[in-house]
Amino acid sequence: MVDRVTAKLEKNGKRYEIEVDCEKAIDIREGKSDDIDSALLVDKVFKDIKKGEVAGNLQKELGTDDIRKLAMKIIKEGEVQLSTSYKQKKAEMLKNRIIDRIASMAIDLNTNLPIPRQRIEIAMEQVHHNFDINKPEKEQVEEVLLKLKKILPIKLGEFNYSIEIPIQYGNDAMLYLKRLTNIKDSTRNDNSLIVNFSVKAGNENELLSKLKSITHGSINIRKI
Repeated sequence: MVDRVTAKLEKNGKRYEIEVDCEKAIDIREGKSDDIDSALLVDKVFKDIKKGEVAGNLQKELGTDDIRKLAMKIIKEGEVQLSTSYKQKKAEMLKNRIIDRIASMAIDLNTNLPIPRQRIEIAMEQVHHNFDINKPEKEQVEEVLLKLKKILPIKLGEFNYSIEIPIQYGNDAMLYLKRLTNIKDSTRNDNSLIVNFSVKAGNENELLSKLKSITHGSINIRKI
């Protein structure tokens, strides 16, 4: 479904408007795409798109009358209207990122165990946070946490581990350690790989399961 919006550029006291697909135009504006043919919905530049008034003297005023070049210029240098559906989609993506971020480090104060993502999602429905795509994500994480603390025994944290792995499994193990942990130091000898690291609470179970699987249980794990 095409999400039609207006992109506009004001220059030298004049306005230039085009009709575009919202998300595809935003992708161009953010440098994720250069597919102007998909983004531009009408091959015209308007001075007032609502009235259907087409802009003239484009070569003289903007240096070209090539519609695609002009459309690219308007999208990149001007303003792209955000549709309601686009803002809702971005707000939902923001919500999921924030939940993922909290779930990755959430610890239950009563049990000192990781809090499952599903439990955080259920709690989120109760606190009714309005996710604002124009507000810094870090700031909203802090706001959400304050609300969650009213109904969940929650804190954010990491666990520290020291592990010793038979050297033949070292390279495979390091792939997961680099992806899921903050490695503090590591040493190798002829027989084993020893790694000290911290892991976010939400990644702890996945990591330990992977390491045990890779090494077929031949691993020495110590929480520190």
